[in-house]
Amino acid sequence: MSKTGLANHDGMESFVIERSSIREGFQRIEEAGKCDYVLSEGIGQGYARLISSVNRVHITDFEMTFHRKLEIESVSNAAYVDLFFCLGEGAEWDIMGKTNERFDFETDESFLLSNAKGKERCTIEPGKKYRFMGVKLHPVTFQTILKNIFKEDDYARNGGLREIFGKYPMTPAVKVILQQIRNCRYDKSLRNVYMEGKLLELMATYVGEAVLQNGITNGSVNLSRQDMIGIRKAKEILDHNLAASVSLSELSKLVCLNEYKLKKGFKEMFGQSVHAYVIDQRLEKARLLFEEQGLSVSDAAFQVGYGNLSFFTLSFRKKFGVNPGDYLRHVVKYSMN
Repeated sequence: MSKTGLANHDGMESFVIERSSIREGFQRIEEAGKCDYVLSEGIGQGYARLISSVNRVHITDFEMTFHRKLEIESVSNAAYVDLFFCLGEGAEWDIMGKTNERFDFETDESFLLSNAKGKERCTIEPGKKYRFMGVKLHPVTFQTILKNIFKEDDYARNGGLREIFGKYPMTPAVKVILQQIRNCRYDKSLRNVYMEGKLLELMATYVGEAVLQNGITNGSVNLSRQDMIGIRKAKEILDHNLAASVSLSELSKLVCLNEYKLKKGFKEMFGQSVHAYVIDQRLEKARLLFEEQGLSVSDAAFQVGYGNLSFFTLSFRKKFGVNPGDYLRHVVKYSMN
């Protein structure tokens, strides 16, 4: 059987399903150069797809529910950088290489890790809806992308930005890009060009936000460790209450910092004022509601905390360069059809 779509001439390993202990539980379907795997009815329901495989990068999409508890193993003969996005229920897995490590993440969390050669094992619970997207990059490709995103001195000063490895919450901006990757309607060479562009956008957005969350590259930050903890806590509060109007006064009391220190420190750590950050995240959330649910402009505006539709339209156009109605009609509905 042809292996179209599973590997390239770039030396990447085959799709993880091909290396999995339950590969026989999937039915392989090939159509128009694409290859999907559908879970056999006796095991569960769902699918696994290799969305793209170009230039030593695999982008994958999984959505599965199993009927019984399973221990799934896969073996990797090469080291890669993996970026996982949890869009369904959480999971745990072990990596058994030179050092045994356990990882776990929950809904709306992402995980960037550098995998060594070895065996991976995941425990699957029955009835849980597992939905993940993953990006597997060759280490050289990953380092090249980082060097293109950041200035050479920033990259060198932070030891190749090793600090970015870890677990982070997914932002609306990242979710939008993932949705656009999943819904790509292009074929053949045009699809490859689109995927390469979206991959760079995804990595720049993800890495940039991960760096900002930790204040990694901002050498001018002059705050105590306790102050930085409080400011990160303030950002978490804002992220979980985007539609609410949390005043600077209320926020400062919640994190035990005075308003001046919170205002100044937030700008130093995250590059935006508190107000600008909230506006930016509200608009990204509204765009996500368009992309994922096709909500009307008024419904999306209301859900992200805008009571004035005209002000929402003006703000959306200022950020994205297009009116929300036009974005919904010409961008989102085109990708959904």
